[in-house]
Formats: sequence, structure tokens, C-alpha cells
Amino acid sequence: MRRSLILLIVFSLFVILADAQVPTAAKISSKQIKQSSPSEVAHRFIRLESSLLPDEWSTLSDFFVQAPKPHWNKVDIVDVIAIGVETKGNSSHVSISTNSLGELDSSLRLSDYPPKRLPPGVPTTSACYGDDYFEFNLRLSGNRRAITQSGAAEQFERPIAWRIDDSSFYPLITLDTAIRYVRRMRENAKDPAVKKNAARSLRILEYYKQGKFLPDELSSDATGGCG
Repeated sequence: MRRSLILLIVFSLFVILADAQVPTAAKISSKQIKQSSPSEVAHRFIRLESSLLPDEWSTLSDFFVQAPKPHWNKVDIVDVIAIGVETKGNSSHVSISTNSLGELDSSLRLSDYPPKRLPPGVPTTSACYGDDYFEFNLRLSGNRRAITQSGAAEQFERPIAWRIDDSSFYPLITLDTAIRYVRRMRENAKDPAVKKNAARSLRILEYYKQGKFLPDELSSDATGGCG
């Protein structure tokens, strides 16, 4: 009887300790969370992401709940004006206010671009300043499952932190990153049409870089943005 009682006590302690080691949404404490607020994560992600080219995106994997799948067939070129974060419990909504400088498609054709770039960071009376918004959600997330080359599911240990919930992502890039991106893609392109699109897109982006209005032969297709 005494031996059975001892075994029962030991077993009960084991169950309590094991349960204490499994974090659930209700049990997540501030000590378990990697020390970055949702706002800090959002600002750091946008600063890094907007400066990276396709072959550099692997450095962003820890920002996502699951491995990110960026869609480079549609790339938004922007000047970021402000980043807002609204947090409720274990989830946060991120809203990014931008001035759009156009969209690049997979053929390096620029569309929906403005006739002139508004000076970033300079107060303006333009009614559309900062009116192009992009959004994503953050949630508290820890370990990540991934499929290895052998096809097996493997769990990667990570601290609990604020991470982007949606792995499908359309890149937002700065003007400088866009110029680097188009130049590199033009160098590697085989299709003459892609090279032609790239040359035209670069001309537009260079005018933005210089803060000049687009000439007539380029501004005739300027249908978007805030310029």
C-alpha cells in the first residue's frame, strides 16, 4: 500500500511538471516571449524586407509562422510613410501607409505609377499623401513545422515571438531596391521584350530618384500613385 502511494505521488508530480512545460495561448507569459513588441517586429520587418532582392528573402524566414512564399510576379514600389499596429490578445494587425511609385510585373513592366515622386518625409498638402495602404497580421508563434528534402515533417525549435501569419506575401520594395532589382533582372533576361520593359522602367525610376517630373513620353502612361 505504501509503495503504491509513493508511485502515485511520483506519477502525479511528473504529470504536473510535463504539463507546465507545454505553453498554450492561455499560459504564454511575457518571460516566454522573445523580447520584441509587435510594433518593433513590424518596423524591423518592413525595413529589412523592403531592401531585399529575391535571392535574399531566406533571411526573413524567422519573421513568419511558416516558410514565406513571396510573389515576385507583382512587386509594389513604395515610400513608407507610417506603420500602425493594433494588438488584441495574441494577435496584431499591421497597417502600412505608403506613397506608391508603381507596380512591377514579371516582365519588368512598370504600371500604376505617378508623374512625379513626392519627397518622402516632407510634409505636403497633397490629399493623397500616404493613401496607399498594405496590411498583414502578426500572432504569437513558437516552433515551426517544415518539410525536409526527404519529404518528412520536421519541427524546428524557436522561441515564442510575434510572427507574420500569412506566408503568401507580395513584396514591398523601396525605390533604391527597385532600381537594383530591375538592373539585375535585365542583365539576366533573355527575352528582348523583358529587356525593353526593364529599360523603360529604369528611366522612370531614375527620374523619381532625381525628384523630377517624368517627360511626356513617359508620363502619358502615368495613371496611379500620388504625384
